[in-house]
Amino acid sequence: MTIAHRLWQARALWNLGGLVHRPLTFERAQTVIRTRREARADRFLAFAARYIYGYPRSPYLPLLRHAGCEAGDLAALVRQKGLEPTLESLRREGVYLSFEEFKGRVDVVRNGRRYRFAEEDFDNPFIRTAMEMRTGGTRSRGSPVSVGLKFVEENFAPGLIVSLAALGARTLPFLLWSTSSAAISLWLAAIHIGHPPDRWFTMNDPQDPATSPRLRQLARGAAVLATTRGLKPPRPEFAPVTAMDPVLDALLSFRDRRGGCVILTTPSLAVRLVALARRRQATLEHIQILAGSEPLTPGKAEEISRAGARVGSFYVFAEGGFVGAPCGDAQAPDDMHFADYNMALIQHRRPMAEIGGLDAYMFTSLSDLPPKIMLNVESDDFGELALRRCGCPLDAMGMHRHLANVRSFTKLTGEGSTLLGSECVRVLEEVLPREFGGRSIDYQLLEVEDSDHLTRLILLVSPEVGPVDERRVLERFISEVRATTSRELRIWRQAETVQVIRRHPVATPRGKVLPFHTQALAAFLGPGAPGAAGLLPARPIGESAGVRAGPIT
Repeated sequence: MTIAHRLWQARALWNLGGLVHRPLTFERAQTVIRTRREARADRFLAFAARYIYGYPRSPYLPLLRHAGCEAGDLAALVRQKGLEPTLESLRREGVYLSFEEFKGRVDVVRNGRRYRFAEEDFDNPFIRTAMEMRTGGTRSRGSPVSVGLKFVEENFAPGLIVSLAALGARTLPFLLWSTSSAAISLWLAAIHIGHPPDRWFTMNDPQDPATSPRLRQLARGAAVLATTRGLKPPRPEFAPVTAMDPVLDALLSFRDRRGGCVILTTPSLAVRLVALARRRQATLEHIQILAGSEPLTPGKAEEISRAGARVGSFYVFAEGGFVGAPCGDAQAPDDMHFADYNMALIQHRRPMAEIGGLDAYMFTSLSDLPPKIMLNVESDDFGELALRRCGCPLDAMGMHRHLANVRSFTKLTGEGSTLLGSECVRVLEEVLPREFGGRSIDYQLLEVEDSDHLTRLILLVSPEVGPVDERRVLERFISEVRATTSRELRIWRQAETVQVIRRHPVATPRGKVLPFHTQALAAFLGPGAPGAAGLLPARPIGESAGVRAGPIT
């Protein structure tokens, strides 16, 4: 064991001790949120002073200096205009990053000047004790993001406790059924608020050698320290969608014994629990579902509500942390209170040829130890941002800004795991036509909801390609994306998320054939947009002629 690793262990143990033994109560969380909200402008200036102007290698420095904005100028702007108007002014002067620029995939060009940044250039240089998380299925199993334990205390823990409060679930038994490594942050946050999950189910095998050894050490260390405080955090239990009865059994058992239960999971997994409960003729009344990692669509929300459960949406992304908590008086399925004590948010109209444009979210960090340094950064998401007084517990804390109908421009989502649609373009337009024939417009990837409100990814192959072996097409598609999203593909294999169908690709109302469609964009494209109706066959591959579908094998 190296000296560096021993130092990491010592710092981790110290920070874990603070996380466990300095618990965050609901009353303290309310005070923290109010205090941070009142000091947003000062916190932003402190953030800029430390992470941008005080860090010579900051990629934001050349953008700010090209805009003629030194530290004193920024402070004067904030004092005169306020935080969000200042961010709007900076954006107009070219101080912002698109999603592709932030990921280091394209050059940053501003007024004839060209800059090239790598994704790691935006890492927080001051994090010393970190857990490595991964973003949802971009490149190389997702992009690595270092999340500090202090950030879990400051960011995730308040977000989790107010989310439970919004659903009236702070005192209920708590279950976690997760699909990603980010669950460890929520698990640690739950320990910090003194309310660890009673059971922790995971879609990824806990014994998977791909799991970071440091994550294992942190989990073990936190569990041991928690026992000294009288807490008994559970170990993760493998529960794929092919064996999810234990999850429903635990949920119903806690509900029946304690009068209610809350489960933190994804919308797709919640819908699967609903279907299983229906087959067993069980009701989900008095069960609260806190759903994240993918959009909570109207179809999924209605399916869950019909089973008697109450569902609320939360919004987290690896680079920024906790962004949205469910509204206790929701006006849309994913109506959320924006966590403005953690981040600042403005919207920027992203032009789109088919529909004119959509309002992209641009985030700026306000936290002390954010995983990534963000100043007017597009998250690849868009949606509504509105000021509304709702009267729920979060409204009383001053959180009056609401997010709703949050969707992704390019991420294709299934079972809480994501695949960046742009990463599939090469496979769809080059690899498959070269190996199976046809043109670049003869293959298309669609994100749809089936009749059970489960999200599916449909790989369309035009009949004009001629006779092909659909299984081979699917296997070739999977082999090309396997290296980039191996963990996500294992989950999709369990859930039979990706299917192949022989039919002409779907055109937009203007006749354009795009290589992929997300559900979010489909909602804006009108009558020509893809939907599940008429696409998904009733029988699996080999049982019908012409139109075929099959799971990942």
